[in-house]
Amino acid sequence: MGLFSLFPKREKKLKEAVDLSVLHTDIHSHLIPGIDDGAHNMETSIELLRELESLGYKKIITTPHVKAEVFPNDINELDNLCEQLRHEAKMAGIDLSIEVGAEHLISDDFHDRLKQRQFKTFCGNYLLIELPFCAPPMGLNEYLFELQLAGYRLILAHPERYLFWVKDFEKFEELQDRGVMFQINIMSLGGYFGEEVKRLAERLVEKDMVELLGTDTHGQRHIEAVRNTLYNPVLDKLIKSGNIINRRF
Repeated sequence: MGLFSLFPKREKKLKEAVDLSVLHTDIHSHLIPGIDDGAHNMETSIELLRELESLGYKKIITTPHVKAEVFPNDINELDNLCEQLRHEAKMAGIDLSIEVGAEHLISDDFHDRLKQRQFKTFCGNYLLIELPFCAPPMGLNEYLFELQLAGYRLILAHPERYLFWVKDFEKFEELQDRGVMFQINIMSLGGYFGEEVKRLAERLVEKDMVELLGTDTHGQRHIEAVRNTLYNPVLDKLIKSGNIINRRF
């Protein structure tokens, strides 16, 4: 074994940063203060909004967690909370358009939520969903079928983080065949969540399975991770592919 084979090859980087302004809209973030594991107060929310504006975004669709046992947020309150955030952002001189959706964890309460239409969508009937990170939920296909039958257009948040399907990649293909759209996190391509997540994100890009990009901003650490990914050639390739539809929102 040669000396240089002991060390991994350094990933090539772009000479110029990727321009995120072409995306126009960030569809995944946690910026409403104090209601989940995102911004903990209004001051932090404003700081993060200012950072996102500096990255080139024109519109933010912030998506607080809705998790029955952890973040049991009342979706009926989200519009009022977003209006407060919108007002404070305007007072701070931030020119972003701000809307609110939610990131819904698929769990045992989904049937009851569906009966009561207790989902926070955005841009009409788009619904951002996430899966548990440890294992796929029992009856996932049935949940998805019921949601689609009810008229929801499903977006799966950060599929690259569901490592339980790394060796079962056809599960991702099956979801797309069912009409589920995939949104990956920009920072995943930069290795923020580790090499395995990065490789899975790259594979999804290679297979032309990614339609949406999100920052998934919870705090300043994620802004820095996004900035560190702006010289990533896979991100550049993805944005230039014509597959990304963020501007529609």
